[in-house]
Amino acid sequence: MLRRIVGFATPVAFGAAAFVMMQRARQEPPRRPPSEQGKAVRTAEVIEAEAIPRAVGYGVVRSSREWSLEAEVSGRVVELNDKLEDGRIIREGELLIKIDPAGFELSASQQKATVSNVKAQLSELAVREKNTKASLAIAKRSLELSEKELARVKKLESSGTASSSEVDSAEVSVLTQRQTVQSYKSTLAQIPAQRRAYKAQISQYEAGVKTAELDVARTEIFAPFDVRIRSADVELSELVTVGAKLAEGDGIALAEVPAQFSIGSLMPLLAPPKAAEPDDAPAPVEPEGGTAPTSKEALSARALARRSAQAGLKATVTLESGAVVTSWDAKFNRFANVESATRTVSVVVAVDDPFGKASAGRRPPLVSGMYVEVELEGLPRAGCLAVPRSALRSGALHVVDAEQRLAIRPVEVAFVQETYACIRSGVQAGDQVVLTDVVPAIEGTLLEPRTDERAVAQLAEALDGEVQAK
Repeated sequence: MLRRIVGFATPVAFGAAAFVMMQRARQEPPRRPPSEQGKAVRTAEVIEAEAIPRAVGYGVVRSSREWSLEAEVSGRVVELNDKLEDGRIIREGELLIKIDPAGFELSASQQKATVSNVKAQLSELAVREKNTKASLAIAKRSLELSEKELARVKKLESSGTASSSEVDSAEVSVLTQRQTVQSYKSTLAQIPAQRRAYKAQISQYEAGVKTAELDVARTEIFAPFDVRIRSADVELSELVTVGAKLAEGDGIALAEVPAQFSIGSLMPLLAPPKAAEPDDAPAPVEPEGGTAPTSKEALSARALARRSAQAGLKATVTLESGAVVTSWDAKFNRFANVESATRTVSVVVAVDDPFGKASAGRRPPLVSGMYVEVELEGLPRAGCLAVPRSALRSGALHVVDAEQRLAIRPVEVAFVQETYACIRSGVQAGDQVVLTDVVPAIEGTLLEPRTDERAVAQLAEALDGEVQAK
């Protein structure tokens, strides 16, 4: 039993002694002082370049001249232009519709005959006036003789040579002659009124002739200008009434696009206000968020027009539909209105000869009803400190300082575009701005910057593209 105990305890004792000796002989591993780890971030360099502010809006194409064909007279359609169909183009001066003019021509002939009849009565009145004047002269001469005879008879009566019956007879003759003279004078006095009545009738019937001739002219309807038929609703031999709408069309000389833009996006394109601005001049707008001003800062159409007159705005209309992507050079036309509810401005641009610039298989005509994109371009701005738009954070930029640490710099934004922002002050060309979201963003945080080649290339491409477009 003792040997068993000794046999077990001996190796255990040797093992314990060896473990104690090994623990005493062990050396602790060397310890390194703690070190700060930098956060890996993507960066891009601030580029100083000349930039062109742009704004994009959308609208529906319409013609600058819209036309509605309405019947001005009633009748049956006897001629109809074969091209009076939806979508067809009709040139200025082409006959569109002819309404049967027979009834109006007959009315004109009747009115002309009535005019001739009244003119004949007027001529007859002139002859009667001339005859009446001659008869009046004779009657006056006869009255003079009768009065002389009466005076002679009265003288003979006083001497007892003539009787009283002869005196009475002479007086009756004088009265008769006076009545005749008075009758002729009355007739002559009525003639001017009759002449005026005849002339008034002539004017009335001549107006009737002109009305009938005008109705005859209205039976033929011609295209007032080069027009594209939008809709047509008339057939040959159809009986049309006055005011019936027969067709509608659009002029093809000039197309307009009233596009909607946010007020904030337009501000960078407009010329800066002069020193003395009226009360309705717009207040400064924070361009970063692209938001419209408040009601107190709302732009009036007059203020926009004043600013745009100096801005030299250029416009481009682009149609994108499936595989078709084409554009037209346009002209800035006017500011239509300012919508306070939506805080948008309706900007009207115009495209000359939208049909003449079409080419088969390559460019369709710019037709009313198309939904298009309108891009406005302002004057170039020199000294733009361009950074990717994603680098902006609530009016500040995160910058890598000389010690590779995070610096938060408040900046003044000149304007913001789709892919980049133009900084007026707060950074310098060559500064490295942080594109990665650093969470938490504590100033002085050690960074491990890595240039984002893709972001740098996109920024350079956007700026180079604008220079080439200019």
